Amino acid sequence: MSTPLIERLATAVQDTSHPVTDEDRADLAEFLPLARAHAQVAGIDFDETRVLALAVHALAFVRRVGTAEHLDPLDPELAAELPADRMAAARTLVDAYCAPREFLAGDTEVLLLALHFEAAAQLQAQSIPRPCP
Repeated sequence: MSTPLIERLATAVQDTSHPVTDEDRADLAEFLPLARAHAQVAGIDFDETRVLALAVHALAFVRRVGTAEHLDPLDPELAAELPADRMAAARTLVDAYCAPREFLAGDTEVLLLALHFEAAAQLQAQSIPRPCP
């Protein structure tokens, strides 16, 4: 099942060397609702730019899971800059998608996904009007 977001993503990458396939659409149709539910639980609203960035990342992620590819480790200091609960929630999200596929994603995958949620949360916090003192 394809969604408007998946079709926006497909349009955005249609002229690349790796356009969105039917298999990608099916995988994204499983992963993106998990990500959306995760965002709702965390109280994070993604704007149009951030949601498309998340979808682009999700496309690369589901492809890596499908080919059992692991990313190289990143500097652990990057993860230390994020709230621990953001990392834990991202791990839960990644594992929920990967477990049925018998794939264990590495910490780099979790960190990259957590960064999308943290960026959206910070953008949202900046756009909330603050009361005058």
